[in-house]
Amino acid sequence: MRRDKAKLAGARQAWTGQALGVAAAVLGLVTSLASAPASADPYTGNNAARTNAYIKPCFGMLLDAQLRTCGVQRHFRESGYLYGYHGYGRYDATIDCDRAPRGYVEEVVQRIRPGGVLYLKARNRSCIATLDVKRSLTIVGEGYGPHSIPVLVAPDGQSCIRIAPTAEHVIIKDAYISSPRGEQSACIEAANTELTLQNSQIRYQGDNAAIHLAGGRLNLTESSHLIAKTRSVALAINNGVLFAENSEIATTAGGIYAVLDGDSQIQGVSIQQLADWRGFQRGEGATGLEIKLDSANSILSMSDVKVNYFAKGIDLDGAGEALLSHSFVNESDHAITASLSRVRIIENTILAKEIGIDVESGTAFVGTNRIAKVRTAGILASAQGEIRAVDNDVDPAGDGCPTLKWGNIEPAARVCTPWYKGSEFDVPGDAHDQYLFDQYWPRMNTVASAPVSDQPTGPVRAQDPVRN
Repeated sequence: MRRDKAKLAGARQAWTGQALGVAAAVLGLVTSLASAPASADPYTGNNAARTNAYIKPCFGMLLDAQLRTCGVQRHFRESGYLYGYHGYGRYDATIDCDRAPRGYVEEVVQRIRPGGVLYLKARNRSCIATLDVKRSLTIVGEGYGPHSIPVLVAPDGQSCIRIAPTAEHVIIKDAYISSPRGEQSACIEAANTELTLQNSQIRYQGDNAAIHLAGGRLNLTESSHLIAKTRSVALAINNGVLFAENSEIATTAGGIYAVLDGDSQIQGVSIQQLADWRGFQRGEGATGLEIKLDSANSILSMSDVKVNYFAKGIDLDGAGEALLSHSFVNESDHAITASLSRVRIIENTILAKEIGIDVESGTAFVGTNRIAKVRTAGILASAQGEIRAVDNDVDPAGDGCPTLKWGNIEPAARVCTPWYKGSEFDVPGDAHDQYLFDQYWPRMNTVASAPVSDQPTGPVRAQDPVRN
């Protein structure tokens, strides 16, 4: 019995000695760390934070942005399917809108680095969001067609994309974007930046423009489409530059309104008024292409442009110079109205109900144009306008208004349309080749399709699938 008690007492003394030894070692380590000289690096000099950074890797990023220990994040639903993949400060990200939760795409846009690429995919559900883009970014979709759904849909009364001046260049490529209830908000709003639409479709319903650019430059390229059911215009540019080629704009009201302060170019672009409000006052008096050149040094070049069904086809105003060539203006009351300092109108085909070319001010060089169906004048100049015309073919309408007496009414104000031939007696949608908004769907244009043609494709009539 005494021998057992002696063994137990010896074991206790040994354990106590070991514990005191460990405590002394820990105390010595702490004392040595406390007495060590502080480092100039705020991260390495903070030993507690250094230890915590090993335990919690993302904690170190609060102290040193150079530390990359957090890696990337993968997000899964409970079912285990991957709906998004992005990292902190990565150059690109991919989002599957079918599985991504609400608000996720906005979060990714805020994290992505300048010059990054955002890939959006949608098979059964669109991403419903307003993207606030504050740095250069490329947004890539999966093409568009009559049976595609938009990859991005704006919430009711909000924009699809808002681009800040801090984003130097934003590219939207192969994307179908929709704003079905835009109200007073444009689908895409940009300020003092360069925006490029490449093989993309913007479909808009609201009271504003589908795209509104305030300063900067807009590039509309590679069979892009703007389709707008609006009381305003489809595209509005204030104090910017426009480069548009091989694209199409379809709108219930005005087509393009632009105040340009630099050299701009429009080539191979088709603009047409849809028939939804034909015969209604809301659709009357719309202008297909209204451009004002803000600087005397500005030059606007337009070629292979088609303008259909607007009361006023092309209206050019301002202080610069313009060239309109090889273009077609169809079914307008006043086809071309010019108030520029200097304009050249060469080799165009014009079918107008009243006046083919009306020069209100400035000098116009008008040559080799074919003008038909006019009742008032093929080529007309006011007191402030000067025309130099050669080799133009004017074919007036045979049924005109020969018995009408004009009196002292100026020629520019003379309008002769029999009341029984007005658009009020047309049924919207019955006009040949003039589509309604819900009927207008561009032909299939996907990433995997053949190379994009040099000429814009026409619309096809299709059943309206479920969009959003």
